[in-house]
Amino acid sequence: MTQEEKNRYQEASALKRIIEQLKGQKFKLDCGHHVTFGHFLGNDITIRNGKQPKIICTLCSY
Repeated sequence: MTQEEKNRYQEASALKRIIEQLKGQKFKLDCGHHVTFGHFLGNDITIRNGKQPKIICTLCSY
């Protein structure tokens, strides 16, 4: 990867700020389970990147 290509990527902190904006919101995932962002009992999620991303809980990602 060239330096120019590397410079196109943002730091993980930018993604964390986006997720922070979701705090307290509840969602039904593609697998049918639920997640509440920022809640200590909330499910962890897996994002399968692609043309049509899928967002599932980590239990269903295995």
